[in-house]
Amino acid sequence: MVIPAQGRDDKLENMLHVFRHELRLIFRDPKFWIPFVIPPVILAASQGIAVSRYGGQIMEDMEGYMMLLLGCLMAPMGSPLAGDSFAGERERNSLELLQLSPIAPARLFWGKLLAIIPFPVGFALLAQLAYWASHPDISTVAALASILGALSAVLLTTSFSLMLSLRVKTVRATTHLTLFLIIPLLLLVQLGYEVFLGGLVIPVVTLFVSIALSAFASVLGLRKFTSL
Repeated sequence: MVIPAQGRDDKLENMLHVFRHELRLIFRDPKFWIPFVIPPVILAASQGIAVSRYGGQIMEDMEGYMMLLLGCLMAPMGSPLAGDSFAGERERNSLELLQLSPIAPARLFWGKLLAIIPFPVGFALLAQLAYWASHPDISTVAALASILGALSAVLLTTSFSLMLSLRVKTVRATTHLTLFLIIPLLLLVQLGYEVFLGGLVIPVVTLFVSIALSAFASVLGLRKFTSL
């Protein structure tokens, strides 16, 4: 069945309307910005304390690991945004009104998702690029691997949080349950960073796997939302 051009334009406009509405809500509430500032500050402070106490030698060959860790620490910072998308609507007793809107559930879902993704992705990239600029000794391969690792972590945690926000009743519960994904992720970073940063094959494969898992989680979330 061929969808008329006008029909396609209406669907796109509906999704963009939701996207713009969600962005206005995010920019209007400063509490959503606080988590994105915390990881770089904590990492910079801990690195500064370590250098001041033990000397600069302690950070030798550790800059790539710190860059990867910084990106992964930024990944769960989008959880409050994802949780507020649906669990927040439920807390405000506006989820039912949202479902009664003339916009199709799929357009609502994808519009909300598209409004969330740019923030954790953008902040993770900015934090990592700033760290790379301040530590030029990091090799290009290690830096690119760190960036790919951060993108993988962001996609996984955001899609996981969004799916959780459709199944739990509060934003706090969504954020707390996301920790069950973050803790194993940070352990993997600590145990396998040398292999991960040694080339681009593993980071690229990891990114493709993360995209596939995120797409699967998003489809499950969409099915849950349409069945509410």
